[in-house]
Amino acid sequence: MKFLNLIILALCFCACTAGQNIKKINETQGRVIPAFMTGKEQRTALKTTLEVKEKAHSFLLLANKKEDYINFKLIGDFAAVLVSINLRGNDFEYESSSPLLSNPNVQRALEEILLALFAPEKCKNLKHKYYFKKGENLPYELKQKGEMNKTFLFEDYDGNIPQKITIKTKFNVVKINFELLAHN
Repeated sequence: MKFLNLIILALCFCACTAGQNIKKINETQGRVIPAFMTGKEQRTALKTTLEVKEKAHSFLLLANKKEDYINFKLIGDFAAVLVSINLRGNDFEYESSSPLLSNPNVQRALEEILLALFAPEKCKNLKHKYYFKKGENLPYELKQKGEMNKTFLFEDYDGNIPQKITIKTKFNVVKINFELLAHN
């Protein structure tokens, strides 16, 4: 009789732990990773403010989806094109570049940010983790480890697209604010 009771107890214990695992799997299946231009959208415009050593620099980040690539342009004062980049698969092709990207670390950091926002499925060589609030399917934070460790904060969602994104580096040395202007 003791043996039968032990078997029943073991079965109950296994059923309880399996039930918790099923619940965890179901919670993670509905999660959405925010990314611009993953659907039918052809253009995205983001107002960008870069804060370094308490100095702010503003410019526009424009993204245009073409047939097999995405073209990014950083537009500065007087509509000057600072950088023009094409993303084909995982490869970045620079059409034009300013001294802004002469530092290889800055160039890599820009590429990591563009991949995280526009093609997160292609960030395989980067360590990154999304954080979700309990019961939510949209992340509030992304931690990305690359040349520079970065934290992305996602705010003010409209559907699956965040309207405000703040990126901070370790010790807040650099802070980038993105505000969505257009997405169609």
